[in-house]
Amino acid sequence: MALINCRECGQQISDSASVCPHCGATVVKEVFCSNCGAKMPQDMKYCPQCGCPNPASPEKYPKEKLVSGLLAIFLGGLGIHYFYLGKSTAGLITILLTLCTCGIWPFVMLIQGIIMLTMDEGDFNEKYYYTEKKFPLF
Repeated sequence: MALINCRECGQQISDSASVCPHCGATVVKEVFCSNCGAKMPQDMKYCPQCGCPNPASPEKYPKEKLVSGLLAIFLGGLGIHYFYLGKSTAGLITILLTLCTCGIWPFVMLIQGIIMLTMDEGDFNEKYYYTEKKFPLF
């Protein structure tokens, strides 16, 4: 059993503790990136050094880039790719934009689908899936 410093109060605590006995702060465990070996907090979504997703992070599984891109190309005007990614607000906005622009908006979604397919997996997940934005576009 080793001692570590609490991130909140700086007091030494056991590395097996889940909360600091001095201040009550939750103790975040440290893990190493499987790609580059950098040390990072367990709850961090991406490695700060290389941007690789942290498999130890408690989060939902990412959606397939290929499926999202193809949905954007073929059904983008209906916002189906946003519903697939769990962004229902963006899906509804896309439907409204398709109706309000008399069918021009699906061409924008076609371009977005092509961009989705050409991005690498990490950039795609960060931009469209793990983002807090309600309407991620390009």
